Amino acid sequence: MLSHLYNYTYKPNNVILKNVLGGVLRKNLIKICSVDEMRKIDEEASKRYGIDHMLLMEDAGSSVYNVVLREIGLDKRFCVLAGTGNNGGDAIVAGRRLYASGSYVEIYVIGDLSKATDLMRRNYETASKIGIPIYHIVNDDDLDKNIGRLSQCEVFISGIIGIGLRGEVTGFRRRLIEYINSLRKIVVSVDIPSGVGGDNGKIYGAAIKSSYTVTFGMPKYGNILYPGYYYNGKLFISRLSYPPQLLDSEEIKTFLNHPMKPPERIRWGHKGVFGKFLVIGGARYYYGAPYYASYSFLKAGGGYSRLAAPKSIIPYIASRNSEIVFIPMEETEEGSISKINYKKILEIIDEYDIDIVAIGSGASLNNETQELIRELVPIIERPLIIDGDGITAIAGRTDLVKERRSPTIITPHLGEFSRLTGLKIDQISENPVEILRKTVFEWRSIIVLKGAHTLIGCPDGKIFVNMTGNPGMAKAGTGDVLVGSIAAMYGIGFRNIEDATRMGVLIHGLAGDLAADELGEDGVTPDEIINYLPKAVKILREDPDYIEKRYMPEII
Repeated sequence: MLSHLYNYTYKPNNVILKNVLGGVLRKNLIKICSVDEMRKIDEEASKRYGIDHMLLMEDAGSSVYNVVLREIGLDKRFCVLAGTGNNGGDAIVAGRRLYASGSYVEIYVIGDLSKATDLMRRNYETASKIGIPIYHIVNDDDLDKNIGRLSQCEVFISGIIGIGLRGEVTGFRRRLIEYINSLRKIVVSVDIPSGVGGDNGKIYGAAIKSSYTVTFGMPKYGNILYPGYYYNGKLFISRLSYPPQLLDSEEIKTFLNHPMKPPERIRWGHKGVFGKFLVIGGARYYYGAPYYASYSFLKAGGGYSRLAAPKSIIPYIASRNSEIVFIPMEETEEGSISKINYKKILEIIDEYDIDIVAIGSGASLNNETQELIRELVPIIERPLIIDGDGITAIAGRTDLVKERRSPTIITPHLGEFSRLTGLKIDQISENPVEILRKTVFEWRSIIVLKGAHTLIGCPDGKIFVNMTGNPGMAKAGTGDVLVGSIAAMYGIGFRNIEDATRMGVLIHGLAGDLAADELGEDGVTPDEIINYLPKAVKILREDPDYIEKRYMPEII
């Protein structure tokens, strides 16, 4: 194993990394929460600490005002769109602050005022008394009457619907949202863009496309998950007057995936020190997947990459890359890895003292090969990454993974995750974070749910949301590059496999973004992602603040 050379250099770093979640670097971590968790924080703030909800509303509106002051300025025509919930009350407070600063402000109450919350009504009455023009839109006719006036607005403060959204946005509210979007004006959303689901980022009928969003306490899942994240515009976080012990509670276990500097690369290290990786995969017509998994390990900093693949395809892959060490496997009639290789694979792992193994990349759905994967998974005593056809092999077989004594990382896309869980994709998309949390507990594995803002679920219940990556990466082979990236982070010294997985996901997405910066998103391919992996790792080592500034919401 490679760990012996890290004993005196890595352990101090590891203490620091473990303390990240315990307080040493907590200020750099951003938690995100569900709607229910945020409501519980509101209740606790009031009951346990005596923090009045009106104070929190004043804080919320003032934080929106401060963002407007900093990002937009006061010399604009502002229209406040205030629903009848507390979200509308927050918006009215922001409008009142703007009005007090000399801005032109109009307030539009969206919905029946008789159904307004007490806090919203109190702020409405204050705004009315100080002379802010107020208009009411309760149906389509009212909307039609106010269209001309709304069209003159330069900046909208949107508090139509908050995290209490239930069901589809319909009727005049939907028409209003679609009309505001059609104007392409500056929009500042209060807490979450109206029409976005707080627990999943889904769009319920229509949603406000914001220029800026100011969320309160901490981001909600809907602020961070796509497509909701797209509707935020630039996202700010205001902690209001919530006690830190509520926002930093250990009961909230969902985080943004912040960068962690890798351990120093040992000056006297050799290739074995930086990780020995084995990929088991490939089949006739599937040359790319095993190549990308094996080669990306080297490009991201790993030391020694071996590929166990059907002997007939090795010459083709070798002609493309001579840095990988190839181990020819006996094959089935369909050109996939035969079960005959079972004993040989286990011998290779022991003989070459392999540190981390990946199985499934391009392995095919051949029945014999699938059975081989099922036999190998519980017996391989190394950290094991299961990807691609390997996921198909284990779907529905939690017993295979639960028997394992070493860590397991499973890397499904949404369709594969559906097969793992037995849930339909629509069911998963309703509450992806909590479903992933339940699934990692059942499988006792790290699960990387790939997609826009990939989710990384850990067996202890922590979920990390990765912020790097772009739609240009939605191409065959990209997931195989991720496999090698995760293995490389383990190889270069992240001996906590959860940290290695997190940073593998982060640098993989960052490499894709660096490629897109240079080539445009359409030109991003797995080869280009691999080419930019060295630069991504260099940034992670030397300038993690760049990652923080580029991807993380700003706390104000």
